[in-house]
Amino acid sequence: MSFTRMSKQYRAWVFASAAAGAAAGGAAAAGLAPVALADKKDDNFFDPEALERGAKALREINKSPYAKQALELQRQQEVTKQAEAKTKEAEFKAQASAYAKEQEAIRWEEQRKTMSEEAQRQAQLAQYNDELARKRQQAEHELQRQRNGEMVSLQEQAAARKEAERLRIEQQIQAERRAADQYAADLQKEVERSKSLAEAEGRIKENRENEDVNRRAALLKYQEETRKAIESINAVMSHLGAAAVDLLTDTNKLLMLVAGGSALALGVYGAREGARVAGKAAERWLGTPKLVRETSRLALIRGPQNLLPAAAKKTLDQVKRDFSDIILPGQLHDRVRALAATAANTKLHGAPYRHMLFYGPPGTGKTMAAKRLARTSGMDYAILSGGDVAPLGGGAVTQLHSTFDWAERSRKGLLLFIDEADAFLGRRNDAMSEGLRGALNALLFRTGDQSRDFMVVLATNRPGDLDDAVIDRMDEAIHFDLPGREQRSKLLALYLDKYISKAGTEQGEAGSGKAGGLGQRLSMMLRGRKLAADRIAVDAGVSQALLDDAARQMEGFSGREIAKFMASVQAAVYGSAQAVLTPEIFKRVLQAKLQEHAARKSFLLGHHGTGDSVQAAVDAASKSK
Repeated sequence: MSFTRMSKQYRAWVFASAAAGAAAGGAAAAGLAPVALADKKDDNFFDPEALERGAKALREINKSPYAKQALELQRQQEVTKQAEAKTKEAEFKAQASAYAKEQEAIRWEEQRKTMSEEAQRQAQLAQYNDELARKRQQAEHELQRQRNGEMVSLQEQAAARKEAERLRIEQQIQAERRAADQYAADLQKEVERSKSLAEAEGRIKENRENEDVNRRAALLKYQEETRKAIESINAVMSHLGAAAVDLLTDTNKLLMLVAGGSALALGVYGAREGARVAGKAAERWLGTPKLVRETSRLALIRGPQNLLPAAAKKTLDQVKRDFSDIILPGQLHDRVRALAATAANTKLHGAPYRHMLFYGPPGTGKTMAAKRLARTSGMDYAILSGGDVAPLGGGAVTQLHSTFDWAERSRKGLLLFIDEADAFLGRRNDAMSEGLRGALNALLFRTGDQSRDFMVVLATNRPGDLDDAVIDRMDEAIHFDLPGREQRSKLLALYLDKYISKAGTEQGEAGSGKAGGLGQRLSMMLRGRKLAADRIAVDAGVSQALLDDAARQMEGFSGREIAKFMASVQAAVYGSAQAVLTPEIFKRVLQAKLQEHAARKSFLLGHHGTGDSVQAAVDAASKSK
């Protein structure tokens, strides 16, 4: 229903109400009783009487003096109602406009959210696509890397098979060559034997033909020699008889003979006993104890080394120069040099020495470091073996005390190096013999306090087997580990210089040095030997890169194994036709040593018996290269 229609109905209703009110008022004013306009309220019922009553009421209103006021009031009310309706209409319009704005804002907000979600979805989709592309690329790279690894593995296997085939052919050639040489030697031996038999038969035939002549000559020679012997005996006996007769007839000569014999016997006996006593004293003060296998300490009669002044103060730079040819891992090298400088300065200041424990795998330089430490610090050194103490039984205590007494008499100070210390310094238990227990207690007694005369350095491959008290006596414990790749490369270069480049010179090692003294040279000449080995030429292919590659493959080699490897290279060079070190000889010896190292490693792990596991370890080592 529209607003205008509602206004019209409202005005009609007001007008009718006003007319009815006026009529009622007029009737009331006239003293008339009010008349009901309608008695029924049914909307579907039309009442003409009500219409008549309304018309009558209107006529009465028109006659009333208040008709104009009622109409004016009605008009004012209508105007007021219209104003209120307009106000409400304006409010409705404002609300509709606000609602429309709110709906528009909501629509734009929904659209913005939709656009943001769409952008986020696009970004996620792009990220997902990028992740898929990256994973696909990684998968392709991994597949390519696997293919490359398989290709390298196939190439290495092919190279190994080729090298194995080459070694087999070379061994076959050498076997055939040895067989040919053996055949030639057997043939030559057979020819010489036939020749000797022919010569022997000729001599026998000649002797048989000249048997009578030879017998007569031998008989004449025997008769002549017999005659000469008889004449010599007769002459000697005649002279002795004349001398005896003269001595017995002359009393003075007889007394002088008896006195001279007595004096001679007394002199011989006295000299023998005096020499025995002097020898024991000299051996006690100047001799070397029986347990000492090697020492730098010399007696006074052998040289003036003990009369030299004490060593001067050592700096780290000087110690570094002393240890320049000893190659150890970085931190270990620095620590050993620091200990050498400390020992040298300790000796200079007259302070007590510190005892040390060197432990680690065999061949890692423990003995060499101890010798150089003693030399750098200005001390003498002596090397003992724990294996020499154990068999002495009860005499080990006396020998140990004698050794320590001898060490305390050193003017320069002595570094006592006991190798394989675990052989007699093991943990005490019921199974230990009394001799070993006494030897252990003797060493603990002599090392209980610090000494200004000697320093004890124990070396062992099994530090866990040492007695707790022995470990407690040691002030320093240093672990000598296997050399790393850099140290192995330096060791190869060092031994290449000593065993190969300097072979045939006085500085040559592994028995290739030049004969030194005059006596040694004369001896070599008399035996028909060369004074020095031939010099070895080094091929240009033996470069630092080859040494670095060898160092990479020699993982787990000790310093001693590397030295033995280079000595084997020297032997292989001297065993060839020309004394030239080529990369082929170097690589051949390297492969043999790698297989030998793998076999030794399997031995250490307890693989003994048939050798199948050893061969498996060797094959695994060859495949890993």
